[in-house]
Amino acid sequence: MRKYNLSELLSYTADVIVGQRKALDVKSAQPVGPKDDLSSFSQLIQLSLFMLVALLLAEYIGKLVGSMAGLKRGKLKRFASTFSELVYYTFSVFCLSKICWSSKWFWPSGWSEVMYDGRVQNIPDLEAYTVPADLKCFYLFETSYYFSSFMLLLVRKKKKDFLQMAFHHIVTSLLLLLSYSTGYIRIGAVVMILHNVFDPFMLVAKCTHYMNVPLVPDIAFACCTITFAVSRLYYYPLSIYFAWIGVCTGNTTCPGGVWDKTPVEFSLIGLLAALLPVHLIWFKMILKVLQSALLQAGVKGDVRSDSEDEDEPAHSKEHTKVKKRQ
Repeated sequence: MRKYNLSELLSYTADVIVGQRKALDVKSAQPVGPKDDLSSFSQLIQLSLFMLVALLLAEYIGKLVGSMAGLKRGKLKRFASTFSELVYYTFSVFCLSKICWSSKWFWPSGWSEVMYDGRVQNIPDLEAYTVPADLKCFYLFETSYYFSSFMLLLVRKKKKDFLQMAFHHIVTSLLLLLSYSTGYIRIGAVVMILHNVFDPFMLVAKCTHYMNVPLVPDIAFACCTITFAVSRLYYYPLSIYFAWIGVCTGNTTCPGGVWDKTPVEFSLIGLLAALLPVHLIWFKMILKVLQSALLQAGVKGDVRSDSEDEDEPAHSKEHTKVKKRQ
Protein backbone atom coordinates (compact mmCIF):
# COMPACT_ATOMS: atom_id res chain seq x y z
CA MET A 1 0.00 0.00 0.00
CA ARG A 2 1.59 3.23 -1.18
CA LYS A 3 0.61 6.34 0.72
CA TYR A 4 -0.47 9.26 -1.47
CA ASN A 5 0.85 12.74 -0.94
CA LEU A 6 -1.59 15.66 -0.81
CA SER A 7 -1.51 16.43 -4.53
CA GLU A 8 -2.13 12.76 -5.35
CA LEU A 9 -5.04 12.60 -2.91
CA LEU A 10 -6.62 15.71 -4.43
CA SER A 11 -6.04 14.51 -7.98
CA TYR A 12 -7.47 11.06 -7.26
CA THR A 13 -10.56 12.53 -5.57
CA ALA A 14 -11.11 14.98 -8.44
CA ASP A 15 -11.06 12.03 -10.86
CA VAL A 16 -13.71 10.29 -8.74
CA ILE A 17 -15.92 13.37 -8.67
CA VAL A 18 -15.82 13.85 -12.45
CA GLY A 19 -16.45 10.14 -13.03
CA GLN A 20 -13.05 9.06 -14.29
CA ARG A 21 -12.44 6.70 -11.35
CA LYS A 22 -14.62 4.37 -9.31
CA ALA A 23 -15.72 5.83 -5.99
CA LEU A 24 -14.56 4.15 -2.76
CA ASP A 25 -12.30 1.68 -4.53
CA VAL A 26 -10.58 -0.47 -1.88
CA LYS A 27 -7.52 -0.73 -4.16
CA SER A 28 -6.80 2.94 -3.38
CA ALA A 29 -6.83 2.31 0.40
CA GLN A 30 -4.88 4.77 2.51
CA PRO A 31 -3.89 4.47 6.18
CA VAL A 32 -5.81 6.22 8.94
CA GLY A 33 -5.66 6.14 12.71
CA PRO A 34 -3.00 3.86 14.22
CA LYS A 35 -1.54 3.04 10.78
CA ASP A 36 -1.13 6.68 9.84
CA ASP A 37 1.79 8.94 10.61
CA LEU A 38 2.38 12.67 11.05
CA SER A 39 2.38 13.27 7.31
CA SER A 40 -1.43 13.37 7.37
CA PHE A 41 -1.25 16.10 10.00
CA SER A 42 0.99 18.04 7.64
CA GLN A 43 -1.55 17.46 4.85
CA LEU A 44 -4.30 18.77 7.12
CA ILE A 45 -2.36 21.95 7.91
CA GLN A 46 -1.68 22.54 4.22
CA LEU A 47 -5.35 21.99 3.37
CA SER A 48 -6.44 24.32 6.17
CA LEU A 49 -4.27 27.13 4.80
CA PHE A 50 -5.58 26.43 1.30
CA MET A 51 -9.15 26.43 2.62
CA LEU A 52 -8.62 29.74 4.41
CA VAL A 53 -7.41 31.35 1.19
CA ALA A 54 -10.30 29.78 -0.77
CA LEU A 55 -12.88 31.10 1.71
CA LEU A 56 -11.42 34.60 1.58
CA LEU A 57 -11.38 34.45 -2.23
CA ALA A 58 -15.03 33.37 -2.26
CA GLU A 59 -15.82 36.29 0.04
CA TYR A 60 -14.10 38.67 -2.38
CA ILE A 61 -16.18 37.29 -5.23
CA GLY A 62 -19.24 37.68 -3.01
CA LYS A 63 -18.37 41.34 -2.49
CA LEU A 64 -18.18 41.84 -6.23
CA VAL A 65 -21.56 40.17 -6.71
CA GLY A 66 -23.09 42.15 -3.85
CA SER A 67 -21.68 45.42 -5.16
CA MET A 68 -23.19 44.76 -8.58
CA ALA A 69 -26.51 44.14 -6.82
CA GLY A 70 -26.24 47.53 -5.12
CA LEU A 71 -25.63 46.33 -1.55
CA LYS A 72 -24.01 48.81 0.78
CA ARG A 73 -21.84 48.81 3.91
CA GLY A 74 -22.74 46.19 6.54
CA LYS A 75 -25.16 44.29 4.34
CA LEU A 76 -22.48 43.88 1.66
CA LYS A 77 -20.07 42.41 4.21
CA ARG A 78 -22.68 40.00 5.51
CA PHE A 79 -23.64 38.97 1.98
CA ALA A 80 -20.01 38.26 1.09
CA SER A 81 -19.53 36.06 4.16
CA THR A 82 -22.75 34.18 3.48
CA PHE A 83 -21.85 33.77 -0.19
CA SER A 84 -18.53 32.20 0.81
CA GLU A 85 -20.29 29.68 3.05
CA LEU A 86 -22.84 28.95 0.31
CA VAL A 87 -20.05 28.08 -2.13
CA TYR A 88 -18.37 25.77 0.37
CA TYR A 89 -21.46 23.89 1.60
CA THR A 90 -22.87 23.42 -1.89
CA PHE A 91 -19.52 22.03 -3.05
CA SER A 92 -19.26 19.87 0.08
CA VAL A 93 -22.69 18.27 -0.26
CA PHE A 94 -22.14 17.65 -3.98
CA CYS A 95 -18.71 16.03 -3.52
CA LEU A 96 -19.66 13.83 -0.56
CA SER A 97 -22.82 12.68 -2.33
CA LYS A 98 -20.83 11.93 -5.47
CA ILE A 99 -18.33 9.83 -3.52
CA CYS A 100 -20.78 7.90 -1.34
CA TRP A 101 -24.04 7.88 -3.33
CA SER A 102 -23.87 4.23 -4.42
CA SER A 103 -22.81 2.91 -1.00
CA LYS A 104 -25.44 1.01 0.94
CA TRP A 105 -24.08 2.19 4.31
CA PHE A 106 -24.51 5.86 3.32
CA TRP A 107 -28.31 5.60 3.47
CA PRO A 108 -30.46 4.99 6.57
CA SER A 109 -31.61 1.62 5.25
CA GLY A 110 -27.99 0.44 5.39
CA TRP A 111 -26.85 2.09 8.62
CA SER A 112 -26.51 -1.34 10.22
CA GLU A 113 -23.15 -1.43 8.37
CA VAL A 114 -22.06 2.11 9.24
CA MET A 115 -19.72 0.94 12.04
CA TYR A 116 -18.03 -1.87 10.10
CA ASP A 117 -14.69 -0.04 10.01
CA GLY A 118 -12.40 0.98 12.88
CA ARG A 119 -11.29 -1.82 15.19
CA VAL A 120 -14.34 -3.91 14.27
CA GLN A 121 -13.28 -4.03 10.59
CA ASN A 122 -15.93 -6.07 8.78
CA ILE A 123 -15.43 -4.42 5.37
CA PRO A 124 -14.50 -7.02 2.73
CA ASP A 125 -11.10 -6.66 1.01
CA LEU A 126 -10.09 -3.68 3.14
CA GLU A 127 -7.37 -3.80 5.77
CA ALA A 128 -8.10 -2.53 9.26
CA TYR A 129 -7.45 1.19 9.74
CA THR A 130 -7.43 1.97 6.05
CA VAL A 131 -9.96 3.88 3.96
CA PRO A 132 -10.39 4.55 0.21
CA ALA A 133 -8.33 7.53 -0.92
CA ASP A 134 -11.29 9.68 -1.99
CA LEU A 135 -13.06 9.32 1.37
CA LYS A 136 -9.86 10.06 3.30
CA CYS A 137 -9.28 13.15 1.16
CA PHE A 138 -12.78 14.44 1.80
CA TYR A 139 -12.37 13.80 5.53
CA LEU A 140 -9.24 15.93 5.59
CA PHE A 141 -11.02 18.50 3.41
CA GLU A 142 -13.97 18.81 5.79
CA THR A 143 -11.73 19.00 8.86
CA SER A 144 -9.68 21.75 7.22
CA TYR A 145 -12.87 23.76 6.70
CA TYR A 146 -13.74 23.67 10.39
CA PHE A 147 -10.19 24.62 11.34
CA SER A 148 -10.09 27.60 8.97
CA SER A 149 -13.65 28.78 9.70
CA PHE A 150 -12.93 28.56 13.45
CA MET A 151 -9.92 30.84 12.95
CA LEU A 152 -12.14 33.33 11.12
CA LEU A 153 -14.74 33.04 13.88
CA LEU A 154 -12.13 34.02 16.48
CA VAL A 155 -10.63 37.01 14.67
CA ARG A 156 -13.83 38.58 13.41
CA LYS A 157 -16.45 40.65 15.20
CA LYS A 158 -18.34 38.49 17.68
CA LYS A 159 -21.96 37.80 16.84
CA LYS A 160 -24.78 36.96 19.21
CA ASP A 161 -24.45 33.23 18.60
CA PHE A 162 -20.66 33.23 18.99
CA LEU A 163 -20.63 30.81 21.94
CA GLN A 164 -22.97 28.38 20.18
CA MET A 165 -20.90 28.53 17.01
CA ALA A 166 -17.61 28.14 18.89
CA PHE A 167 -18.99 25.14 20.81
CA HIS A 168 -20.29 23.59 17.59
CA HIS A 169 -16.94 24.06 15.79
CA ILE A 170 -14.92 22.65 18.69
CA VAL A 171 -17.14 19.58 19.14
CA THR A 172 -17.28 18.92 15.40
CA SER A 173 -13.51 19.25 15.06
CA LEU A 174 -13.00 16.84 17.97
CA LEU A 175 -15.41 14.39 16.37
CA LEU A 176 -13.59 14.54 13.06
CA LEU A 177 -10.16 14.13 14.63
CA LEU A 178 -11.18 11.34 17.03
CA SER A 179 -13.10 9.38 14.41
CA TYR A 180 -10.15 9.71 12.04
CA SER A 181 -7.70 8.55 14.70
CA THR A 182 -9.87 5.50 15.49
CA GLY A 183 -10.71 4.65 11.87
CA TYR A 184 -14.48 5.17 12.15
CA ILE A 185 -14.81 7.03 8.86
CA ARG A 186 -18.20 5.78 7.66
CA ILE A 187 -20.15 7.25 10.58
CA GLY A 188 -18.17 10.45 10.07
CA ALA A 189 -19.33 10.69 6.46
CA VAL A 190 -22.95 10.10 7.49
CA VAL A 191 -22.77 12.79 10.17
CA MET A 192 -21.20 15.18 7.64
CA ILE A 193 -24.03 14.85 5.13
CA LEU A 194 -26.70 15.11 7.85
CA HIS A 195 -25.12 18.34 9.07
CA ASN A 196 -24.34 19.93 5.71
CA VAL A 197 -27.40 19.13 3.60
CA PHE A 198 -29.56 21.88 5.08
CA ASP A 199 -26.96 24.66 4.81
CA PRO A 200 -27.31 25.47 1.08
CA PHE A 201 -31.04 26.13 1.54
CA MET A 202 -30.42 28.40 4.52
CA LEU A 203 -27.61 30.28 2.79
CA VAL A 204 -29.62 30.76 -0.40
CA ALA A 205 -32.40 32.22 1.76
CA LYS A 206 -29.94 34.62 3.37
CA CYS A 207 -28.25 35.70 0.14
CA THR A 208 -31.50 36.34 -1.70
CA HIS A 209 -32.91 38.12 1.35
CA TYR A 210 -29.96 40.52 1.34
CA MET A 211 -30.52 41.16 -2.37
CA ASN A 212 -34.28 41.69 -1.89
CA VAL A 213 -35.14 38.93 -4.34
CA PRO A 214 -38.88 38.26 -4.12
CA LEU A 215 -40.31 34.87 -3.07
CA VAL A 216 -37.01 32.92 -3.23
CA PRO A 217 -36.02 33.57 0.42
CA ASP A 218 -39.37 32.25 1.64
CA ILE A 219 -39.21 29.10 -0.49
CA ALA A 220 -35.56 28.44 0.40
CA PHE A 221 -36.21 29.01 4.09
CA ALA A 222 -39.18 26.64 4.08
CA CYS A 223 -36.96 23.99 2.45
CA CYS A 224 -34.29 24.78 5.05
CA THR A 225 -36.75 24.26 7.91
CA ILE A 226 -37.97 20.91 6.60
CA THR A 227 -34.46 19.68 5.81
CA PHE A 228 -33.16 20.68 9.24
CA ALA A 229 -36.02 18.89 11.02
CA VAL A 230 -35.60 15.70 8.99
CA SER A 231 -31.80 15.52 8.91
CA ARG A 232 -30.82 16.85 12.34
CA LEU A 233 -33.80 16.08 14.55
CA TYR A 234 -34.80 12.69 13.13
CA TYR A 235 -32.01 11.01 11.19
CA TYR A 236 -29.15 12.38 13.29
CA PRO A 237 -30.38 10.79 16.56
CA LEU A 238 -31.01 7.62 14.54
CA SER A 239 -27.40 7.63 13.35
CA ILE A 240 -26.25 7.97 16.98
CA TYR A 241 -28.31 4.89 17.83
CA PHE A 242 -26.62 2.88 15.08
CA ALA A 243 -23.23 4.18 16.19
CA TRP A 244 -24.01 2.90 19.69
CA ILE A 245 -25.20 -0.56 18.72
CA GLY A 246 -22.79 -0.92 15.80
CA VAL A 247 -19.58 -0.96 17.81
CA CYS A 248 -18.80 -4.38 19.22
CA THR A 249 -21.75 -6.48 18.17
CA GLY A 250 -20.26 -9.71 19.41
CA ASN A 251 -17.74 -10.44 16.64
CA THR A 252 -14.24 -11.91 16.97
CA THR A 253 -12.46 -8.56 17.27
CA CYS A 254 -14.94 -7.15 19.77
CA PRO A 255 -16.74 -9.99 21.57
CA GLY A 256 -18.25 -8.08 24.48
CA GLY A 257 -21.36 -6.70 22.82
CA VAL A 258 -22.62 -3.12 22.79
CA TRP A 259 -21.08 -2.22 26.18
CA ASP A 260 -17.59 -3.33 25.23
CA LYS A 261 -16.38 0.05 24.01
CA THR A 262 -13.11 1.85 24.46
CA PRO A 263 -13.05 5.21 26.30
CA VAL A 264 -12.52 6.94 22.95
CA GLU A 265 -15.55 5.18 21.46
CA PHE A 266 -17.68 6.24 24.42
CA SER A 267 -16.32 9.77 23.97
CA LEU A 268 -17.22 9.80 20.27
CA ILE A 269 -20.81 8.83 20.99
CA GLY A 270 -20.95 11.37 23.80
CA LEU A 271 -19.74 14.13 21.47
CA LEU A 272 -22.32 13.14 18.88
CA ALA A 273 -25.04 13.41 21.53
CA ALA A 274 -23.65 16.75 22.77
CA LEU A 275 -24.67 18.42 19.50
CA LEU A 276 -28.35 17.51 19.95
CA PRO A 277 -29.17 20.37 22.39
CA VAL A 278 -27.54 22.85 20.01
CA HIS A 279 -29.71 21.53 17.18
CA LEU A 280 -32.82 21.98 19.31
CA ILE A 281 -31.85 25.57 20.16
CA TRP A 282 -31.22 26.38 16.50
CA PHE A 283 -34.47 24.76 15.39
CA LYS A 284 -36.35 26.89 17.91
CA MET A 285 -34.74 29.96 16.33
CA ILE A 286 -35.68 28.74 12.86
CA LEU A 287 -39.29 28.32 13.92
CA LYS A 288 -39.33 31.87 15.29
CA VAL A 289 -38.10 33.22 11.96
CA LEU A 290 -40.66 31.06 10.15
CA GLN A 291 -43.44 32.35 12.42
CA SER A 292 -42.34 35.90 11.74
CA ALA A 293 -42.34 35.20 8.01
CA LEU A 294 -45.87 33.79 8.10
CA LEU A 295 -47.20 36.71 10.13
CA GLN A 296 -45.47 39.36 8.02
CA ALA A 297 -45.82 37.76 4.57
CA GLY A 298 -42.13 37.12 4.05
CA VAL A 299 -38.85 36.47 5.78
CA LYS A 300 -38.02 39.84 7.32
CA GLY A 301 -35.07 38.79 9.42
CA ASP A 302 -31.70 37.28 8.77
CA VAL A 303 -31.27 33.67 9.80
CA ARG A 304 -28.20 34.33 11.92
CA SER A 305 -27.86 36.43 15.03
CA ASP A 306 -25.53 39.09 13.71
CA SER A 307 -25.80 42.83 14.17
CA GLU A 308 -28.17 44.90 12.09
CA ASP A 309 -27.02 46.73 8.99
CA GLU A 310 -25.66 50.17 9.64
CA ASP A 311 -27.70 51.55 6.77
CA GLU A 312 -30.98 49.82 7.74
CA PRO A 313 -33.86 52.10 8.80
CA ALA A 314 -34.52 52.03 12.53
CA HIS A 315 -38.17 51.01 12.13
CA SER A 316 -37.18 47.83 10.23
CA LYS A 317 -34.56 46.70 12.73
CA GLU A 318 -37.25 45.15 14.90
CA HIS A 319 -37.67 42.52 12.16
CA THR A 320 -34.07 41.36 12.44
CA LYS A 321 -33.96 40.35 16.09
CA VAL A 322 -34.48 36.62 15.57
CA LYS A 323 -31.61 35.29 13.56
CA LYS A 324 -29.92 31.98 13.04
CA ARG A 325 -27.08 30.20 11.36
CA GLN A 326 -26.31 26.50 10.79
